[in-house]
Amino acid sequence: MLRLAALASLLMASPVLAQEESGGAPNFVAGGIAALPESPGADSYRFIPFAAGRATLGGVVYQVEGPGVSASFYNEGNVEAGAYFRVYGGRDEDTGDVVVDLLPEVDGGVVAGGFVRVQVANGVLNQYDRLYISGRAGGDVTGEFGGAFWSASAAYATPLSRTTLFIANLSVSGSPDDYADRLFSVDAAGATASGLPVYAASSGIQDIGLTLFLDQQVTDSWSVTGIFGASRLQSDYADSPIVTLRGDDMQYFAGLGIGRRF
Repeated sequence: MLRLAALASLLMASPVLAQEESGGAPNFVAGGIAALPESPGADSYRFIPFAAGRATLGGVVYQVEGPGVSASFYNEGNVEAGAYFRVYGGRDEDTGDVVVDLLPEVDGGVVAGGFVRVQVANGVLNQYDRLYISGRAGGDVTGEFGGAFWSASAAYATPLSRTTLFIANLSVSGSPDDYADRLFSVDAAGATASGLPVYAASSGIQDIGLTLFLDQQVTDSWSVTGIFGASRLQSDYADSPIVTLRGDDMQYFAGLGIGRRF
């Protein structure tokens, strides 16, 4: 779900970045299909639809970002800041792995928090490119996972032509003990049921990832977007037997979407 949110956010960024020079960013809607792991750390994949959107109401910029929504209350100069909430997926009874399916199901949660994005440079490699850094942090308001979820990223955006935009986004994310424990630990009962060794995971950096994004404008209003991302689980997340014996510490996702600005 983290990567799906990044996918939708980058898809939505395309017309915004492309039109900032000529005035206010447009309203935007988009939809498509994405492939991502069945559950965190899995090596099996599933296809799901996703949606994104952007609208300005009363001076506040609202954005639909896959499994979440954000609202930018401050947008002055090179700084944007606001609040967000986002659904974090758990693990259901059908993960695509017969052994992992023997472990307890984990309900998802809803995380709410704040974010900030800063344009730190432009004209780095050409007169039209831009470099952004951003961060966000929040807590689970449903009570499923205690502690802080956080992420930080650096994005480089540049037009390749008058109708083609390229973005590279490097990110790092972390999650709290409760999330690490419930999604990546194996307790004694789980070990008995699945045959996996007992393992205790704790919080830290969950993954480091790189996302590549290409948006092709087809008409003045319509565009087609492709995206590919890869992330590597870190520390206790990567060392979990759910990952080392039944999954993969490399997590990939890809998507294709169609967007319309208005």
